[in-house]
Formats: sequence, structure tokens, C-alpha cells
Amino acid sequence: MEAHRCLPIEENNDFEFDLEKCKSILAKGSELNIETSKGRCMVRSVSIVLTIEGKVIIKIRKLNLLNAFASKKENSSEGDESDQTCYLIVLTTNGGMIKLDMMDDYQRYKMWALTINHMLMQSTSFTKYELQFHKN
Repeated sequence: MEAHRCLPIEENNDFEFDLEKCKSILAKGSELNIETSKGRCMVRSVSIVLTIEGKVIIKIRKLNLLNAFASKKENSSEGDESDQTCYLIVLTTNGGMIKLDMMDDYQRYKMWALTINHMLMQSTSFTKYELQFHKN
């Protein structure tokens, strides 16, 4: 079993957090290294959206051939530095656990983590509202 150090999501003011702008960035997606619950590691296009129904959906797509080749080339030239600093966002999905690797980019990690956290809170609030609405 591999132990990962968890970083708390701090809401201090070292950068301007604009939820709508950040949701738009996550909806467009980014090329990220991911690790699946089966232990497979790969570079994929990852996007996250909050649907009208209040569901947080993660979309993982294969990259087009040219981008995939470039990403594979970059990854193979980096070597296997196990002590390399990285920021992981670990999500539990219907398909199992998935890890999104933000590499050593703390600002990217913080933006993704805060936005996902806010989206999940909105999703929970929406669900509670819908349950109360249907009870009446």
C-alpha cells in the first residue's frame, strides 16, 4: 500500500478565486497524468462539469494521436524520480478511485481542488433542495 501525504484545501487569499471562471476552465479540460483504480497510469484529457441535475461529472478522453505522442515523449524523458514533488487530487467515482496528478504545479492543484470542492458542495445543496421540494 502506498502512502500519500494529503494537503488541506486552504481558502486563503493568495490568488483571486472566481468560481465561474474556474468551472469554465475545468469544463474545457486539461491534459493530466491520471492513475486508475486498477493502477494504470496514462495521460488523458480530463474535464469536470456540474450538470443542471446537480451531478458532478468527470470526463476522461484519450488524446488525439499527435498530442499523445508528444506527451508520451515528455513523460519518458523525465525518468523515474520517485521523490519528485507532485500534487494529487484523489476522487472516488462510480468506476472506482482515480488520481489526477497536477505534477508540481501548486496553483493548478489549488484551483482544481477548490473548484471541485465547491462543485460537490453545490451538488449536495442541490440534491437536498430537490429532496425537500419533492416531499411537499
